[in-house]
Amino acid sequence: MPDHFMRLESARELCAVGRPDRALSLLRATVPAELESERLLILGEALRGQGYFSRAGTAYRAALKRVAAQDTDIAFEAWLGLARCVRSLGATTEARRALSRARRIPGNDREILALEDALVLRAESRHRPALKALLPMLALSRRRRDWPAVGFLLWAIAGSRRFSGDLAGSHRDFKESLAAFRRGNDAEGEVYALFGLGGIARVRGLFQEARLAYVEAGKRLKAGPDLFGRAYAHCGLANCLRQMGLLAEAERNYHASYKLYAGLDDRVDLAFVDWGLGQIHQRRGELPAAERRYRAALGAFSGGGEDRGLVLARKSLAEVLHAQGRTAQAEKLFDSAVALARRAGLTAHLESYT
Repeated sequence: MPDHFMRLESARELCAVGRPDRALSLLRATVPAELESERLLILGEALRGQGYFSRAGTAYRAALKRVAAQDTDIAFEAWLGLARCVRSLGATTEARRALSRARRIPGNDREILALEDALVLRAESRHRPALKALLPMLALSRRRRDWPAVGFLLWAIAGSRRFSGDLAGSHRDFKESLAAFRRGNDAEGEVYALFGLGGIARVRGLFQEARLAYVEAGKRLKAGPDLFGRAYAHCGLANCLRQMGLLAEAERNYHASYKLYAGLDDRVDLAFVDWGLGQIHQRRGELPAAERRYRAALGAFSGGGEDRGLVLARKSLAEVLHAQGRTAQAEKLFDSAVALARRAGLTAHLESYT
């Protein structure tokens, strides 16, 4: 039994220090029945740490089926992990159900659950209520001088500001997020702040700043275990290169991103890559190829609760249909894109070169 405990504890520690890939090798061995729920929980954490959100969700659900009534800590962590996974996949209704179950567990962490509630709002493009919830948390974390928490909250706030149209405020907050992560020696947080900086800089037309941010993030991830992060770095850099007119280089990065996202079975983020490749085909005048990419993106976004993606895909598809003489279809799609953006409080319909 001590060997089993030590192996599970070592796997937990590896997840905590950013080596979930190494943790997986420790979790393959069988354990006594009374430890199986904990093994499955840590397996979920290791898979989620690499970006395998669907597989991690399966592990968390298996842990919850096996967990004993007295193991409330394991149950809470599993419901929380499941909520985070399905939120990342756009399944916000399931995320809310998981958080509701976590709340029923005695001694639950109310602050963590409140943060997760706000992140679900953000995932649903409900950015005003998300900001209303996140800003007091930021003030509290600043008073505590909890710099990694400050960095994360600024990152989340900056994203909501960006997608609700406050581009200058978003840019400021991403810069402050990066500074807070550095102050707290949170290397993983720094990478995701760089992603945010790259995104906001490029939609503001600051392409060199954006390119440097994505390149730096990619260098830090290199060939490491964060497959989701590596895919995101390639896609973000591809977006920037596309905007700069470097289409061949952008296309190579999109395909590198596509390969990684496909391995993770991340359909929503794959859709953003399809949309980006559609933009490249459109710029080259390859309209049927662009249409195929936009339709693929639209199908994936429709099933993933990704309003911004839907707006971008509908708007871009409308442009291509119009260019092919299918104006009535184009008008209908364009109007639906603008209506959805306004209904969701987004400004994606105004992003002419996002």
